[in-house]
Amino acid sequence: MHSRPHLCFALALLLLLPACNFKYGPTARGYGYPAGLSAQAPRLGNAGNYTYYPRYEAYYHHDSKQFYYPSGKNWEVKPTVLNNSAQEIRATSGVPFQLDTHPSKYHGQIKQAFPITWTPGKGRADEPYEFGRSGWELDNR
Repeated sequence: MHSRPHLCFALALLLLLPACNFKYGPTARGYGYPAGLSAQAPRLGNAGNYTYYPRYEAYYHHDSKQFYYPSGKNWEVKPTVLNNSAQEIRATSGVPFQLDTHPSKYHGQIKQAFPITWTPGKGRADEPYEFGRSGWELDNR
């Protein structure tokens, strides 16, 4: 005889698992975070602690209100980028991130995924699913 309690338990578990993993919900739509950066994408309405501005290749840290950006082999940390005001920079398209360390750790990946010409809604999350393609292949096309 088949046991219905096992089926009910399995269904309940499937419904409960997403709730247990609540803080790792879907990434912000329209940004197209590639698989290699999806762990650094803000979750469930969190604004993230940095915003990357591709046009300036700079990261705005919300808590310190400073911009982090590469300058040769070093990184600058300043309230603005070169001769641009913070308002000018923040008026351009930016990508939110939740980074656990200095932006330099992820900069190569971020710069490749979000080039200077990037605009919201033009990312991979908005592209149709390609059957048989792995995330690695999509990240390296």
